[in-house]
Amino acid sequence: MPLYEHVFLARQDLSQSQVDALAAAATEIVEQGQGKVTKTETWGLKNLAYKIDRNRKAHFVLLNIDAS
Repeated sequence: MPLYEHVFLARQDLSQSQVDALAAAATEIVEQGQGKVTKTETWGLKNLAYKIDRNRKAHFVLLNIDAS
């Protein structure tokens, strides 16, 4: 199966446990589609290059996905 990388951003006002719950939810969605998340990296709260919906920071999470 092909390998994919997916980075998603979570709002800055979420706690780390909420961000981890979002990553777990994304993993469940991939697994329901017959895929597999091989690695999850949390990069933490980082500055954005430009504002997105009036937010200057976001939590970054990387998922390495093995799926068709």
